[in-house]
Amino acid sequence: MNDSNRKPTGNHVLVIEDNESCRTISLDQYKYSLGRHSSNSIVIHSRQVSRKHATLVKKFNRQTNSHSFWIIDGDLDGNKSQNGIFINGQKSLVHELKDGDLINFGCEVNASYHSVSKVKISDSSIDESSFKNDILESKKVNQSPELSPKPVHKQSTFILPNVSENNNGNEDTFREESYLDPITELPNRILFNEYVSIALANAKRHNNNSAVFLLDIEHFSQINDGFGYKIGDDFLAAMAKRLKSCVRTGDIVARWGGDEFAILLPHIKEADNLYKITQRLIKELKYPFTVDNKTASLVTYLGVAIYPENGKNPQQILNYAETQLSHHKKTNNHNIVVLNSPEKPSQLSQIEGRLYEALIQEELCLYYQPQVNIHSKKIEGMEAFIRWNHPKYGLVPPQQFLPWAEKTELVIPLTRWILEHACKQNKTWQAQNLSPVSVSVNLSTAQFHHSQLVDIVDEALSSTELDPQWLELEVTESILLKNVKLGHEILTELKALGIKLCVDDFGIGYIAVSNLHTMPLDKIKIDVSLIKDLANNPDNTKLISALISLGETFEMMVVAEGVETQQQRNLLDDLHCQGMQGYHFSHPLSVEKATNFLMRYHANKP
Repeated sequence: MNDSNRKPTGNHVLVIEDNESCRTISLDQYKYSLGRHSSNSIVIHSRQVSRKHATLVKKFNRQTNSHSFWIIDGDLDGNKSQNGIFINGQKSLVHELKDGDLINFGCEVNASYHSVSKVKISDSSIDESSFKNDILESKKVNQSPELSPKPVHKQSTFILPNVSENNNGNEDTFREESYLDPITELPNRILFNEYVSIALANAKRHNNNSAVFLLDIEHFSQINDGFGYKIGDDFLAAMAKRLKSCVRTGDIVARWGGDEFAILLPHIKEADNLYKITQRLIKELKYPFTVDNKTASLVTYLGVAIYPENGKNPQQILNYAETQLSHHKKTNNHNIVVLNSPEKPSQLSQIEGRLYEALIQEELCLYYQPQVNIHSKKIEGMEAFIRWNHPKYGLVPPQQFLPWAEKTELVIPLTRWILEHACKQNKTWQAQNLSPVSVSVNLSTAQFHHSQLVDIVDEALSSTELDPQWLELEVTESILLKNVKLGHEILTELKALGIKLCVDDFGIGYIAVSNLHTMPLDKIKIDVSLIKDLANNPDNTKLISALISLGETFEMMVVAEGVETQQQRNLLDDLHCQGMQGYHFSHPLSVEKATNFLMRYHANKP
């Protein structure tokens, strides 16, 4: 209900002056929203005011048996106003209003708050001109620094003289400074808990999801001991700034206490939004912090809880996040957070949980299959294949678990793991002075289209210090055909890193030649199905010959995969296909066997 036209009948009054009028509003409800949008309880007529600029909330003081109003910047979902609110010239996030407080909305709109005696006051006893005078005497926002930091609160003409302006410290509410952390200027635990309560109530009412992150900095005491507490505080402030850059407008970052921070995501419409924010946090927190010419890497742990899946009330949500945070600290897990979705079937959740354990317990491994150049007699590449060394079922091939993984949030942690281990292994081979080869990694649809792919590839190269030219990524023709324009954009971004790119399973999707020519590809791998019946299918021979010519025209290396027999090798050789890969040359090999294979080649290379 819009209260703009109400006459003051209660003991709390707001006088507000905007572009249209000066209004005196009785505050007899427990909550008011203020802003320019017509849905607000109190509409402010100014284009400079945010749609949802501020919120008034009534708090009850049990000791004095009275109420007071608090004004909050933005709405109760955590969305802040564009220009902020200023109380007596000081910018405030949240403030307990006292009689005579002057409020500015970051523009030409001003207001004043007045506490009225509980004695019933007739309309005739109210001198509205005195309210207006209070407002007219308040400063505009560009003059706010001139106001006294402790202004004298004016008594309105109708207020009885024995009404005290002070509450003698017996309030059941909190002072503004007790809501904010002085080091980071973030909400503290008290205010964060208030935000969580409001967010969960809204999520329940609108049938939405919410999430809470808890973050802990490992061994932060070493920063204080090494640089001093002043620099330590500056590092905490830098951490606060970086965390705020990772979240969306309306999300809440708070100082949980000590070396811990908390993040509230009030609205989660899609599971992918939560996962993107998680990955953004993990990525950004990997970079070192520099404060006063002192640089340090702050190692962090994350715990997350999702409403309503992990709890039905604030305490349950916070307890779950703390439990997960504690588990990650015990297992020394810095960069994997499992996010379950309530829509997932139980079987998928179980597989996800088991894969998560496999990552933590290092049950995954890579096998490598050589790629040879028949004409030069060189090994030109090693394709990496992931395997799961399951404690019960032994070596599990990727086709039995990767399709499941791609339905979960583990697809990117798995991608990161594969890329980092493949790059690290290639760097190890180079350190052993073996002939340099490219290591190639296959990308699925989910991996290729993920927004963090380019960053993850870049991180893998940086962390392992592998020269980008020795990493190759393979994407199938069918994936590119789903969205040629998007595929071209992603390939271009990846190519800018300096890596090699290959189109896999080529020849069965019939991608347009014009598209192939414009894509930044280095290699074409002919689909296995065309090689399999090569001897008995003349049409396949003609098609392979055309593909080889196409590759030569566009200066792309052509590789036939799935070569299993000498006859297939000979036929491909006759067609002038230089690159080949398949069981005829080698099965996928463990790291140890792949290393021996490369050593033998290095010792006997032409």
